[in-house]
Amino acid sequence: MQPNLTRLIIVAVVLAVIIGVGAIFVKIYPDLLWFDMIGYLAIYKKVLLTKIGLGIAVSGFFLAVTLINLYLLYRFTPPRLSPTLVESIPLEGMPDFNLRKAVYVVLTLLAIGGSIVGGYASTDYWEQFLRYSNASNLFFQAATSLDAPANRDTTDVLISELEYSAKGLKVGDEVTIREGDSSHTAQIRSISPGGDGSVRIALNQGLNFDATEDAVLVAAARDPIFNKNVSYYVFRMPLERLICGYLFGLFMLVTLFTGVLYFFHGLLINEDNRFAPPQRVKTHLFILIGLTLLFRAWNYQFVMYDLLYTTNDVVRGGGGYAAIQARLPVLWILLALTVICALIFFISIFLRRISFAVGSVIVLILVAFMGQAYPRIVQNLKVEPSKQELESKYINYNIRATLHAYDLEDGTVTETEYPLTGELSYDNITGQENAAVIDSIRLWDWRPLRRTFRQLQELRSQYDFADVDIDRYLMESGDPRQVMLSGRELNINDLPPEVSRDWFKRTYVYTHGYGAVMSPVDEILDGKPKMYIRDMDPINYEPEWTYRFNDNPGPRIYYGERTNHYVIVHPERSEGLEFDYPETFGQDFAKYSYQGVGGVDLSSFIRKFAYMLKFNNALNFILPGEIRPTSRVLYNRNIKERVSQIAPFLKYDNDPYLVIHNGRLIWMIDAYTTTARYPYSAPMQDTIRRTIAERGGRRAAGRIIGGESPWGNYIRNAAKVTIDAYDGSVNFYLMEQEQDPVAECYRRIFPDLFKPFDAMPENLKSHIRYPTTMFLIQSRMYQDYHMKDPITFYASEDQWQIGEELYDNTERPRPPQTPQPPSPFARTQQLPETITNVQEVAPYYVVVKIPGEERAEFVLMLPFTPKNKPNLTAWIAARCDLPQYGQLLVYRFPKGKLAPGPMQVENFITQEPGISQQISLWNTQGSRVLRGNLLIIPMNEAILYVEPIYIQAENEESAIPELRRVVVGYKENVAWGASLDEALINMFGKRLEIALVQDAVSAEAPEEGASAAVSISISTLAKQARDQFEAAQEAQRTGNWAEYGRYLNLLEATLNQLEADAR
Repeated sequence: MQPNLTRLIIVAVVLAVIIGVGAIFVKIYPDLLWFDMIGYLAIYKKVLLTKIGLGIAVSGFFLAVTLINLYLLYRFTPPRLSPTLVESIPLEGMPDFNLRKAVYVVLTLLAIGGSIVGGYASTDYWEQFLRYSNASNLFFQAATSLDAPANRDTTDVLISELEYSAKGLKVGDEVTIREGDSSHTAQIRSISPGGDGSVRIALNQGLNFDATEDAVLVAAARDPIFNKNVSYYVFRMPLERLICGYLFGLFMLVTLFTGVLYFFHGLLINEDNRFAPPQRVKTHLFILIGLTLLFRAWNYQFVMYDLLYTTNDVVRGGGGYAAIQARLPVLWILLALTVICALIFFISIFLRRISFAVGSVIVLILVAFMGQAYPRIVQNLKVEPSKQELESKYINYNIRATLHAYDLEDGTVTETEYPLTGELSYDNITGQENAAVIDSIRLWDWRPLRRTFRQLQELRSQYDFADVDIDRYLMESGDPRQVMLSGRELNINDLPPEVSRDWFKRTYVYTHGYGAVMSPVDEILDGKPKMYIRDMDPINYEPEWTYRFNDNPGPRIYYGERTNHYVIVHPERSEGLEFDYPETFGQDFAKYSYQGVGGVDLSSFIRKFAYMLKFNNALNFILPGEIRPTSRVLYNRNIKERVSQIAPFLKYDNDPYLVIHNGRLIWMIDAYTTTARYPYSAPMQDTIRRTIAERGGRRAAGRIIGGESPWGNYIRNAAKVTIDAYDGSVNFYLMEQEQDPVAECYRRIFPDLFKPFDAMPENLKSHIRYPTTMFLIQSRMYQDYHMKDPITFYASEDQWQIGEELYDNTERPRPPQTPQPPSPFARTQQLPETITNVQEVAPYYVVVKIPGEERAEFVLMLPFTPKNKPNLTAWIAARCDLPQYGQLLVYRFPKGKLAPGPMQVENFITQEPGISQQISLWNTQGSRVLRGNLLIIPMNEAILYVEPIYIQAENEESAIPELRRVVVGYKENVAWGASLDEALINMFGKRLEIALVQDAVSAEAPEEGASAAVSISISTLAKQARDQFEAAQEAQRTGNWAEYGRYLNLLEATLNQLEADAR
């Protein structure tokens, strides 16, 4: 029986080894091939070797500790277990064996298995190890604005006391003073009070520029409690804490098992039931207890550092008064007592009595218990009655840290007043000065535009437009032209099941999408978008559009947002298998063979076998068929998954966008560096949860997963990533190497990963844009953290919120009613019950002319309103064009002037009788009105509001949204028209007919021009009113209520103008 058992064990071990080696082969070999193909093999090797090294080191250390202690146990214990224990175990009928030896064999196997598991678990922390190893001389540089101007004749600068207390500046620190493109480096010689809430910093040398009104002082950021560099918490502390946790857990387990085994051997308790172990047993056990306590004391150090990340209802990031003044001293006491307790155990090895050791443990437990209650007592009895006074210091820490962590400091954010002193007119809006702005006002929202693209341009069921991206292209005039582009991607899941589930067709035939559709943001043709690029066979371009696709490789999309399935291509095949595009006539399609460099060669059986296993035992890889030695398998084709495979340590924006570059389609994705370890910075997730709770209640906020936010409390737009839609090549361009130490650390770790931003082709640089995800995060933070005074912050005296708007079907009748034509005699009518969809204004790209700049530029914008109030208080813009890319501009509105907020303008639209009647009428005729995004356009020191109105059929699947009206708002007035120009004419009362008549009269009778012009003007308006009235009656007779409402609006405007001229 024994030989059979031995053979069984050998077979089991061999099978386990084969399965393990096979699993490793399936995981590693295809990855090696893929990373080699894409050009980032060095990155994969470094991560892989780091994981292997960590796993071996940790497993070896665990195994050494456990086996040494098992050996000592075996040496220090008698050859038999405790007789009392043996007698209590039912062993009757079992073969005779050495129970003690069996126990130690099992424990040895458990030690080996546990060491392997521990080592394998440690491989997940390769990133912490590499960051720790490559973080030398990396510092987070925090900027502080200077309170008073300085010049080259002085060595002193002034900063606010609030900034100084939060930044932890010290004598001897190296600082840099920046003013625009100029900078000057010096050392702090002394620090002294400056008076009026400021601190005077004396430098070791004078400044090198004349004025520093907008200058900032840049120095290494420190936490305000322990005065450590922020880089320690980001790069070093995570690994140190991990080591501490591993050691504490390991020695605690070893100590417990050791104590239990000594007890089962009867070596701890004597016949008098007293603790009386032999000396060597006592020495072994007390050393283990002492070491465990020392590791616990070390862990208290990290518990102290955790106070830098706690939050309360006032201090949103970092510890408040109770945490720092009550909890922190308790932790210091516990740390000291734990070290003393460990020393007592070491000393007790040489003493007969153990009462000191036991007493120290009891004292430690009691202090730990009381230490939990003490901070709560301080919070309730001391902090709550004087919260503003006691917490303001820590609120200040939170404000300064959060502004730096989210790149909202002085030097990045420029905050000025928007005077609202300008007056808009038709002429200055449409004049040459604002031509680039007015030509790029976005009338097409991406959602209705995508529906239109899907209905008109998908052409075959396997195609889909996953998204519509907004970008700008420079026209021949040099002005940016804003356009909307969507790639026609392959979505094989929309094909019939017999096709989509056919492995041959999924893998060989339906391999790629084809082409794209592009529309200008402002042009309308019969309610539909004008398309600069459209169709497939052939691709049609508008004459004015010069950015066109090359013939080779053409606009084929092998890598995109919908390409989730692997495909196999055959570059050397003379007759292609791939569906390229449908031919114009009939059901035939053009065939194609991939000619790019993407994909892994299936040139050997072992490669085909490896991919068979990787793709869930797809036997077709090894069976006779279409695969040839030159065939390639293309996988990881989803662009977000592709870049995450290469650089999983970066976070990626959820909105990749397509660019036409040198005749090819290129994807661009923004990559972020993040961390959750920036001291005193507010977590992103908490801010988002608080916003949802304020808007939708606590239950809605509770749906967000608790715990540490995946993105943490620090973010930078570190890199721009490009992916070729045809061959899948990926490039990472580093944006903030100097300003972002996290990105610089990754550059050191992976020197072959990043390229400098200067290496990006110039044509691609013109398409970079500020990412919406980061902008929204920054905006949510700034709506609170623009209040830089802690007292103001505590009282929330100037709290903002992102403006709200009505979007989509905001006035659908419920229940459906019989269509009723509006009465021409009633100015207002009872409206059907409405359903309002209120949402935050989404960040929107727009071309505007920044005050003080000569040319219009592409920016990303959001409006702010005061908390729980509808009027505008400010707007924030992120500049997207070089060289100003990344600058944030905040424009506040004057306190004494009222600028309507987006919801106020929405209400003006809803309350305007002509508009509301027509919308209600459309909504009762089997159609559905969609109100688009409200755009707020700063212009000529005034504000113009624009909102598109769409109409579509009730059937969502076949509906084609049409842009029927454009609403414009100015001050408290709104008007609409069939186009933006018509809406502006209706808003500002400019009639082209009147102008022509006045010009004619002036030319013929200059002496009597004025009176004649008035007479002819009135006559012309009267005739125009009669024509509009007759046209409205005709539309009413034919049941064309859309035209009827339009003519009523025109008639009302004409009568108003006639009344004004009659005065």
